[in-house]
Amino acid sequence: MIKKDIGRTLPLLPLRGLLVFPNTVLHFDVGRDKSIGALEEAMVMDQKILLVAQKDARTNFPDKDDIYKTGTVAKIKQLLKMPQDTIRVLIEGLNRAVIKEYIQTEPFFKVKVEEVYEGDEKDLLKKKLL
Repeated sequence: MIKKDIGRTLPLLPLRGLLVFPNTVLHFDVGRDKSIGALEEAMVMDQKILLVAQKDARTNFPDKDDIYKTGTVAKIKQLLKMPQDTIRVLIEGLNRAVIKEYIQTEPFFKVKVEEVYEGDEKDLLKKKLL
């Protein structure tokens, strides 16, 4: 069974050379000002952020055409300030999501998404999604 939820607005963090899938936990370093702004916004809200791969990892300042449309909603578990103005972030991938609309592009990306939850009815009820 697949359940779709339309309308959540989330900060977006473009990823270079990295994919995040639902039900995975991993850490990575963030250094771009725009990405740090998205992390800070997520922490102020509900610690949820949309992680989406960039089409070309060599692009330092991606715009919306440089970012794929499907990514993973993730919960930020921990932020750790590192030397040279970078932040190490520990995240847990929650579910897939598709970008429906860009709400803002400055000072960081914020998007409206359609979230996609997969699993049987019991799994979705446990997650309180039905």
